[in-house]
Amino acid sequence: MNIEVEVKVKIDNFREIKKKVSTIGKLIKTIKQIDDYYIPCHRDFFAQKPHPTEWMRIKTNPDKTFFEYDRSMKRTEAGGQGYAEEYETEISNAGEFKKILEFLDFKKVITVEKQREYWMCGNMEIALDYIKGLGYFIEAEAKGNFKNTKEAKRTCIRLLEDLGIKDVENNQIKTGYPQLLMASWKKGK
Repeated sequence: MNIEVEVKVKIDNFREIKKKVSTIGKLIKTIKQIDDYYIPCHRDFFAQKPHPTEWMRIKTNPDKTFFEYDRSMKRTEAGGQGYAEEYETEISNAGEFKKILEFLDFKKVITVEKQREYWMCGNMEIALDYIKGLGYFIEAEAKGNFKNTKEAKRTCIRLLEDLGIKDVENNQIKTGYPQLLMASWKKGK
């Protein structure tokens, strides 16, 4: 099990932010990632209000494919995720695995396509994302040893503010890319 603590913000000045990240971090890799989100027939994760507290996905990277289940732990007063438990395993044959899910009455709900750059900045990982249909985002994820999840979250916020992002605490996005995409589709209707 991994505990994940991250802060995500939408950005309009991608090139400027990337330039600042490059001065404090090291580019690890750039990938195109496709995430297919699934729900079981007996429980619709996306119907959970105000936001899903669990999700399942098949995450396809250029070199590997993973099956992942996440569930939010400790919601914040504002309704955001405090942190998540994350479980994942590599899939050797994604097509066969998708067939198994179909036979077991799992339904694909949405696909998120992202172009992602991973940067290491000390004990923090920065992801610079372009999400098809949504635009540009930055995520700061705590990777080091922190006293607790609160300290890890504060460190994420401080790093983003040091990069010139204003009022991170109030501008952070507390939902995932699937929910943002579905909300943008509803607005477009």
